[in-house]
Amino acid sequence: MDKICGIVLKVSYPNFGDTSSIEILGKPMIDWVCFSLGEAFCDSVVYSDSVPLPILVRPYVKRDTDYTVVLYSDTPLITRKTVLDAVSVLKQKELNVLKMTRGYVFKTQFLLAADKIYSETPYYFDEEDFMTAFNFKQVALVSDVLKNRIISYHMNQGVQFEDPASTFVGCDVIIARGVKIGPNNVIKGRTIIKEHARIGCRNTIENSVIDEGAFVESSYCISSIVGKRTSVGPYAYLRPGAVVGDDCRIGDFVEIKNSAIGDGTKIAHLTYVGDAAVGKNCNLGCGVVVANYDGKAKHKTIIGDGVFVGSNSNLVAPVKVGDGAFVAAGSTITDEVPSKALAIARERQVVKPNWVE
Repeated sequence: MDKICGIVLKVSYPNFGDTSSIEILGKPMIDWVCFSLGEAFCDSVVYSDSVPLPILVRPYVKRDTDYTVVLYSDTPLITRKTVLDAVSVLKQKELNVLKMTRGYVFKTQFLLAADKIYSETPYYFDEEDFMTAFNFKQVALVSDVLKNRIISYHMNQGVQFEDPASTFVGCDVIIARGVKIGPNNVIKGRTIIKEHARIGCRNTIENSVIDEGAFVESSYCISSIVGKRTSVGPYAYLRPGAVVGDDCRIGDFVEIKNSAIGDGTKIAHLTYVGDAAVGKNCNLGCGVVVANYDGKAKHKTIIGDGVFVGSNSNLVAPVKVGDGAFVAAGSTITDEVPSKALAIARERQVVKPNWVE
């Protein structure tokens, strides 16, 4: 098998700057170029039009390779297929150098000996690959092409997009066959969406795992895990460190941060859970707050299995609620609640007849 090394020339433009550092879809432009080289990429070099190309790149060439590919940081649409096709053409035509629309392929031994390039007639491949990004208008055009390539790839793998034009999917995202994705979604980072999950409308999902059969609607999931058949949203916020188990219900305006939620637990609406471990088959009512911060440090709350916490209750960490316990609505819990106990921590109701008059 032929050995190939790849070098990327970092190009700058007036009023635009170094193209290698400009981000497209969350990655520096040079990273997209490096993807096309794969393991063949060996180094990047600042481009200079005052130095002949062979002399400029020679110190960075791997001498034990058969071919050297030189690309430019302002062509982020270049693909691995085009790179390999260019190497193949060079071999078949027994050339020392092949000029692409933007870039070169050399026999490595020729490149190590030559001081000039004499072949100026380019060989044409898929010309979309050589669209150059030299200003922010071009960046927008290139971004749109990359976005459509990523969406097309996933559709070809069996993923259904209701509105591809309004959906953004990052290049590191993994989506299983059978997933359905609604309009106006942003899915990026190292996110994994597993079989038969459904992503509804208007979600932002980043560096998260959405497990089999889960459903996420109009919510934020950031560095979090959503278990099998669990539903999230609308308007939920899973912050970093949120791990939600299987068959859970995380509802409207629920915020979870750095907490583990056990299987089968329901947190329906208007609740904050921070720095907590919540057991299986619990129910946290409307307006429950796990008060984890005392003004100086964060503390942990532990809630056992089968716990019921009534609406508008506060659990002031550090505190523990045992298995099967009940917390009455409107309570502020500051001490441990034993298993199967009922905790009531509120003022006794007093009624004063005719007080308004």
